[in-house]
Amino acid sequence: MKKFILGLILFLPLLGKAQAHLGATEFEIKNLHSDKTFETGYTDDGKKHISAFMVLGTFVYYFDKETGLSDFCIQIIEDITSLNAQVEYYNKKYVIISDTKWKAYLEGGGILNIELTYNQENKMYVFTYTN
Repeated sequence: MKKFILGLILFLPLLGKAQAHLGATEFEIKNLHSDKTFETGYTDDGKKHISAFMVLGTFVYYFDKETGLSDFCIQIIEDITSLNAQVEYYNKKYVIISDTKWKAYLEGGGILNIELTYNQENKMYVFTYTN
């Protein structure tokens, strides 16, 4: 268990924009995570998304129909240890807006809004990443 937590702590600096990949193409995201297997799907209104399981949960990237760039990302948390480690990291690294919201000021002037919600229906925690 200690090795798992240490591994999470070492991996956490790669989060934020690195995981949300907002503004990236599908090709770029898949190249960044070439060791992962992605599934492709579409929302009811035809918006494309890809998803893959990663160390801290399943990430789902949604793409704008016109530009083909990722404009929304969700992360489905797999376990409470990952959730606690990630919240602790966000509390240290980003501006805390509330107990469940953070704002990341990125290099180059970008802003990443991060929100944690609990999905009652599916009984899971979900991070959302938006500009």
